[in-house]
Amino acid sequence: MATAEQTLPISEFTNEPFIDFSKPENRKRMEDALKKVKSEFGREYPMWLGGQKVTTPSKRNSTNPSRPSEVIGVFQNATADMAKQAVEAANQYFDAWKKVLAQERVKCLFRTAQIVRERKFELAALVCYEVGKTWVEADADIAETIDFCEFYAREMLRLAEPQKLTPMRGERNYLVYIPLG
Repeated sequence: MATAEQTLPISEFTNEPFIDFSKPENRKRMEDALKKVKSEFGREYPMWLGGQKVTTPSKRNSTNPSRPSEVIGVFQNATADMAKQAVEAANQYFDAWKKVLAQERVKCLFRTAQIVRERKFELAALVCYEVGKTWVEADADIAETIDFCEFYAREMLRLAEPQKLTPMRGERNYLVYIPLG
């Protein structure tokens, strides 16, 4: 059986570097991202329920805390029945998902980290507007998101391998982590 290291070439974990906003090219990229995000203010977003886009008559606005009159986006308000449907939909996929090997699951986390990394300026701009954080704070939040995905993907691979135990004379023990959720 191939080990995780044999199937996926994984580098050692390092924290995502922060953006250096003292560099003019980075300031320009952030200013452009802020403009792009602002151009999409007020857009309505559906919610996903059982793999389907759903809109509802009841909506809620996400506003800029620095300028409450600016609507960042419009989101759907789910009903209690919709929440129940979401739990039921998740339960339908639970048995299939728990059989997915760690080597496959980590691909989702690494891909997520890559997408967030590619959209780092845009996502930081969203955080600036929606949460009211400074550029540096927003960048740190996005970098931490990347770090979580990268770190836990590596942990998943590490735990998927047989774990070493302290040998005890007269005993034959082993430890296996079983992914469930």
